[in-house]
Amino acid sequence: MHRTARQRFVVFVLPFMAAVVIGVAGGLAVRPAAAQAAVTPNVEYAVVGGKPLRLDVHRPAGKGPFPAIVLVHGGGFTGGSKGAGYTAQLARHLAGHGYAAFDIDYRLLGDLGPGATLEQAMAAAREDLGRAVAHVADDAAAYGVDPDRIAVGGGSAGAITALLATYGKERGNIRPRGVVALWGGMYGQEGAIRAGDPPLLLVHGSADRTIPFAQSEAIAAAARRAGVDATLVRIENGGHTLPVDQPLGGRTIQESVREFLDKTLR
Repeated sequence: MHRTARQRFVVFVLPFMAAVVIGVAGGLAVRPAAAQAAVTPNVEYAVVGGKPLRLDVHRPAGKGPFPAIVLVHGGGFTGGSKGAGYTAQLARHLAGHGYAAFDIDYRLLGDLGPGATLEQAMAAAREDLGRAVAHVADDAAAYGVDPDRIAVGGGSAGAITALLATYGKERGNIRPRGVVALWGGMYGQEGAIRAGDPPLLLVHGSADRTIPFAQSEAIAAAARRAGVDATLVRIENGGHTLPVDQPLGGRTIQESVREFLDKTLR
């Protein structure tokens, strides 16, 4: 069961691409240096229509069981892949701090055959995320994962997938403990967020011309109305697809993600 926290709203204005953080108060704790993690690439988690779907496993050092996150890359549902870009970078960072991270591939528009629509590609992505989460939960013992502490997240198309699969009108059967959405949106489905849904972290650039910042504002507002804990990090003047490892006033996006997961999964 997901806890519904009474929200406290705090605004931090940071220099450079100033980040404005709206959500639960609390600073970053001092943490030990990242531990060495093991990476196992190209693990098959499902076969759909003859197409193998694979993920990269980033497993922390130690015995576990570990909290986990399943990450979905962006690319407009037409491109992109696991193993590169910010989802792989985020997976490495989180695995170095005690989280098992699974960077997944999923079916894209071109995999669905002639005449397929973007809406069908979005639905396929949601289905494949559900398959990946089920795979991780079913094989939790082998991965050293706690099946009751699994989050989902992604950026751009990956964030849209995680959001709609968890909170949307046609949400799947997945019940993650938390959602991380980097520069994503729900495109009018934010009204489907309901009491008891898991907490979420939204990170978005105020100058994003691909997916407007107003998308994340609408999601955060709908979550608050439903009593769902939401944190919105506004990157002032930031565009689409921001670097996750560059400090914004002393805090990187990957640190904000880790802080959210520490509160949600620990």
